[in-house]
Formats: sequence, C-alpha cells, structure tokens
Amino acid sequence: MNADIIIVLAIVAVAIVFFVTEWVRYDGVALMVLLALAISGVIPMARAIDGFANPAVVTIAAVLVLSGGLYKTGVANLVGAQVMRLAGDSPVRVTALLMLTSGLMSGVMNNTAAVALLVPVVLDISRRLRMRPSRLLIPLSFAALLGGMTTLIGTGPNILLSTVLERMGGGSFGFFSFTPVGAAALAMGILYVVLAGRHFLPDRSTGEDDGGDEIDLGGRYGLATSLLTLRIPSQSALDGRSLVEARLGQALGFDLLAVRRNGRLVRAPERDFVLRTDDVLIVEGRIEALDRLRNWGHLRRHRESEDALERLVKDSTVLAEVEIAETSDLVGSTVRSLDFRNRFQAHVVALRRGAEIWSASFQSLKLEPGDSLLLLGREDQLQQLRHATEFSAIEWTDIGSATEEYELHRWLMRLDIPDGSWLDGQTLEATRLRRAFDLTVLEIQREDDDIALPPASERLRSGDCLIVEGAPACFAVLEALQALVSVNERPSVAELESEDVGFAEVTLAPSSNLVGKTLREVLFRESYGLTLIAIWRGGRAFHANLRIQRMGLAFGDALLVYGQRKKISLLARDPRFLVLHAELHEVFRVDKAPIASLLMVGVILAASLNLLPVYIAALLGALLMVFTGCVKGNEVYTFVEWRVVMLIGGMLALGLAMEDSGTAELIAREVVARAARMGPHVLIASLFLICGLAAQFIPTSAVAVLVAPIALSTASELGLSAPALLMVVAVGSSCAFLSPFGHPVNLLVMGVGGYKVIDYTRVGAPLFLLMMLLVVFFLPIIWPL
Repeated sequence: MNADIIIVLAIVAVAIVFFVTEWVRYDGVALMVLLALAISGVIPMARAIDGFANPAVVTIAAVLVLSGGLYKTGVANLVGAQVMRLAGDSPVRVTALLMLTSGLMSGVMNNTAAVALLVPVVLDISRRLRMRPSRLLIPLSFAALLGGMTTLIGTGPNILLSTVLERMGGGSFGFFSFTPVGAAALAMGILYVVLAGRHFLPDRSTGEDDGGDEIDLGGRYGLATSLLTLRIPSQSALDGRSLVEARLGQALGFDLLAVRRNGRLVRAPERDFVLRTDDVLIVEGRIEALDRLRNWGHLRRHRESEDALERLVKDSTVLAEVEIAETSDLVGSTVRSLDFRNRFQAHVVALRRGAEIWSASFQSLKLEPGDSLLLLGREDQLQQLRHATEFSAIEWTDIGSATEEYELHRWLMRLDIPDGSWLDGQTLEATRLRRAFDLTVLEIQREDDDIALPPASERLRSGDCLIVEGAPACFAVLEALQALVSVNERPSVAELESEDVGFAEVTLAPSSNLVGKTLREVLFRESYGLTLIAIWRGGRAFHANLRIQRMGLAFGDALLVYGQRKKISLLARDPRFLVLHAELHEVFRVDKAPIASLLMVGVILAASLNLLPVYIAALLGALLMVFTGCVKGNEVYTFVEWRVVMLIGGMLALGLAMEDSGTAELIAREVVARAARMGPHVLIASLFLICGLAAQFIPTSAVAVLVAPIALSTASELGLSAPALLMVVAVGSSCAFLSPFGHPVNLLVMGVGGYKVIDYTRVGAPLFLLMMLLVVFFLPIIWPL
C-alpha cells in the first residue's frame, strides 16, 4: 500500500463522514475532495477539473431542462390528472396507479421533479378518498427511485456509469439498456407495496379527526389545541392600535389569525388592522407565554421620572454626541443590526438628522452620513471614539442641553419590580424588554449597588428600580397585554377558512436556494403577507412564532401557512416553494405541450437509435425547449441543480484518483475478489450491498462514482463482464429505501407525509432485500457475467 493509496482512502473516509453527518453541504464536500486530491499530488492539478468536462455533467444538466419543459407545458400535470380520473375509490388501485405513473415519469424526466409534480396530486386524492397522505407518499418516492432505473437518462448514476464504461473502452450503455432490469424492479416494487408494503405504512391519525382538510391541521399539526381566544377589556391601551403596534407576535409569540367583532369574523387581518375594545382575538400560540407576562406583576411607574437622567449621569457615566462620517461603514445599517452597545461600549440614547429628532424609536432606522447620535457611556470608553474612523466628530454635552434638545424627559421612566415577580432572578436578555417592547434598561438601582448600562446577562431582583428608555406607549402596550382576558372558548379550525382565506402546506422546491436560511432572513411575511403557523420536521410539528422564525429551513420541511388565498397563489408562483394544493399551481403553457412532447420523444429516439450521443441529443433537446418557448431562458438556471453538478464534477476526480493510485484495484482484490471466491452470486450481493448501504446516506451519484472503479477493477482482475458489474452498481446506487437522507425524493415527501426515519426503514427494508434478490438471480440472466 503506497502513500497515494493511503491519501485516497483517508480522503474517502473524511468525505463519507461529511456526507453522513452533513456538517458540510454535499457539493462543498465534493469541492473539498477535488482540492485535497490536487494539492496532495495524487492526481495532476490540470486533471482535477476534468470531471466538469465529463459528458455526464452536460447530460444531467440538459435532462433537468428537458424535465422542466415537460413541467412548464403541463405534460406531466396532464398525466397526473389522468391518474386521478382512473384511480377510482380503491386505495389499492390508487397506490398501484400512482406508483406506475411515478415510475414511468421518472424514466424520462428527473425523478425529483416527477415527485414534486405528483405530490399535490397525491394530496388531492387523499382528501377525496379520506386517506392520510402518509399512506401514499413513500410509495410515490420509492416508485420514482425504481423508475429512474429503467432508462439511461432516468437517474444520475445511470448516466455516469455509461460515461465511465465508454471511457474504459467498453462501449456505452444504450438508452434502453437499463430497461429489462429496471422494469422488473419497478414491477416488483409495485407488487410488494400493494400486497404487503402498504401494511407497514404509517397512519398519523390522532383518532379524533374524521377526514378532510382538518385532519392535517387539527391532527397532524396539533393546531386545534394551540388556538387561543382572548378578549380586549375596556379601557385597554390596545384600543385604537394596529396589529403591529399591539406587539402580539414580538412579545408573546402569538399569531393573530382572526378577530371577532360585533358577531362578525375578520379572518387574516392585515398588519394595519386597528383593534378595538371588546374585540375577541383568535390567536395561535402558547397560553404559558401570556401567563408568564402576567406573572411579571405590575411594574410600578414613578411619576417623578423627570429626574431619571440626573440620577443616571453621575460619576464616570457621561453624555456625548458623535457624527457619522461620510465614509463610515455604519452607513446603511441600523443601530439594532450593528449591536451598537456591545461594539462601542456605549448606548445610543437619541438620533438627530437635520431638524428631525428620534428618541427611543430609531432602532430600525438606517444610518446616514451626518447623523448625530447622543451616546451614554463611561467617559474613558467614549474617549476612545475620538480615534474611531466611523465618526467624524465627538462633542461632550451636559444634561441640561441634552434634555432640552432631545426632550429626553419624555422617553425616560423609572419602573419598580414588585415582590414575587417572575422577573426576579431573570437576566435582562430573558425578559426581552428591549426586543419585545423597545424598552431599554439604562441602569438598575438597588440598595447595595447601582449598575449603569447593565449587560444582557445581568439578573434582576425584586425591589430593583429600573431606569428605562422607551416610549410611554410601549410601556402601555406591555400593561395592556398583561390585562388580556382569556375566553373559555376553543375556536374551530374550520371557521378560520373561507372562500378567500385559508391554510396551505408549503415545502421547499427541489431547486430551492433557501436551505439553511431563516424565514426572517428571506422576509417571508413581508414578501407574501402570510402567517407561518408551524414547521413540520423530523416527525413533529414546531410551533412558537419566536422559535420557528429563527429555524434554518431544511429540505423536506413542511410549512403550514395561513392567509389570503390570492397571496397563497402568489407564493405558488415562486420557484423556490412548492405549494401542496393542485388548484394553486401556476398556469401552464399548454399550447406548447405538443412541442415539448415531440422534443422529448425526439431525444429518446436519437439516443436509443444511436443517431447522436446521448449528451448531444439531450443538449439539443434542451436548447430547442428554450428556442420554441417551452422553457423561458431565465428559467433554465432554476431547473439545473447546480449542487448536483458540483457534486458530480468533484467526485469524478475522486473516481479518477482511485483508479490511478491503485486504490480501486486494491479494494477489488482484497474485498470483492474474496467474495467472488464464494461464487458469482456472493460477488454480486457484496457489490450490491456496498452500493445500497452507502446510498442510504451518501448522494446516489457519489456512490456510483466511488464504486464504479472498484467494479471495473474487479471485472479486469477476475475476467468478468464490466457492463454487468456496472449494472449491479447502477441498481444498488438507486436503492435508497432505508433512510430519507440518500436521495432528495425521500426528503421531499418526508415533511409532507409527516414521516419519521424509522418509517422509511420499516417499509424499505423488505424492498431492499427484494432488490438484492433481483440483482443476484435475475440480473445475470440479462447481463451474464
């Protein structure tokens, strides 16, 4: 074992760890592998990027565009509609037809796109038959994986293995070379699910729902138990305030879904909706949040707050005015986003821009050159700002001038924490006074010591007197929220929906670039005017407005949203999201459907009759899709999964390194060849298990690239058929049935179906064993060793 082999095996081991743990996104892992191989000298640097020039990369990208053309022109949607028409009322027939449709579509288009298109069809069928979607979605994804085995362009591993075979001088696989084995696998998969597998499928019923849309909402998301009814009492400070000013979401994590006023229900009110006394609010949230706010007790406000500033500015705590420099990097940012207090060890008391002055209401205001900030801080720390390039000038100011110019007495108040308050022992950060109510504690006055500009980690005590900066109206809202009256009435989910307002489930589209981003970062509410109620992930629903707004989105998440149906329709047009209601899908270019169909047939004929290499035929078809208007030019880049392109380009370099370094030959000789001594069936089974088990956690294309050199070396070492062993690799790489992590189609249905990881294992394990038996005993008949 030479040094190159050791390096390659180490790189493979690290890559597998990253793939399984997902510490690094899989396209990033591929690029890290490529760089490691080039820098270590295992392969020449000039050859490290050869993978990106591989015909497989071009073919896969072109096939994704062809799939997009079939989608955009409604060809695939028409197929789904026919399934609904033929399905009837038999669950068995529905399951079989859906699997057959998914498998056939996946043979000629990207299987992830096929499943994304059919998910809304499945949901419509499940509602009509009063079935749980969880009874149909795993069969749908498994059928797509099986259907991808049936043609050359059905899945990435097939295309990759064909190019590998061609590069080794063994010819290439034809368009229908995979069909006999793939069709047998699809037929076996359908029979298995219909006869036995459907009994292993989960049913997420709570036992309390009887069908329809409310099954998903009340049962699966637990929405029926998280709805609260609150009444605004008389003389409340909320009277006359808008929803934004009421701070229900900021302070309590409540989502206001509807308001009952004078017997009339206002569903999904806009953010500028004005509340009134005696309004009944239907909110989604936890009553514990309101109970905790009530347990703060009544924070007594001193009427003599005018001397608060005098009490605050003492000893080394002083006031200074700084001006934002023209070239300052603070320009365009807000005080809140800059975390100004921690960055400069000073608190911004007020802001002046020309003749306009803002006090306690400037946190979200973007700074401009020439803005003057009134700062409160320790003298030695403020002195350091003289040397800061962010500011062009700094001047000290006295209490009288600052109070008169900025009218600070209007924005400062003294609050006492009562005995027994929940605040006793809580940190300032935990109280969320600043984030929830725009009330900033400038000093804590207590008997033993006064703490100026206390840190967020400072714990409060009963009896503390707080000098707080903020608008009196903000404090009034705090008191008004404490006084909300709980109504002993459980609202119905059904009454929240109407012809114009309703709920919808949304998931990330296969090509979405939002993975890892929070909904706050993508400005979801501002962009669509919809309320996010919950996120379904990993078999459970996450509620709590404040928490889910900070959750990074993951592929396979299902989002429950609520709002105007016209806004849900707007969301359906965003290619980053998939709205799981067929009637909300975009309008297709049905007049282009015949052209798209002919182009797809042309690509298949050209490739199958060897008139053109498959990558040329697919690329030509993709270009004609654009030229004929089936696909718009700007849509091409949304259809191509660039992460997959980067994955394949990087991992092909690893395959090359395994061959050149002798790693593949070593593994073939020491591992697979030993299995061959026990007979051809054991050899095939071992090769299948290597691919199949790896495919549960590693992208299937990466598995194919990793194992292909081993299969070729085994064939050369033992004098076996290289195409036959590569066919074993192709089938094994696509058998990602035991977990949701190996292939995007499994993740795509995970959130929508409410699945847990064990669900895939329970249903997929028998299918995995059946596929192994098929490969061991049937494949050698078609592809003799």
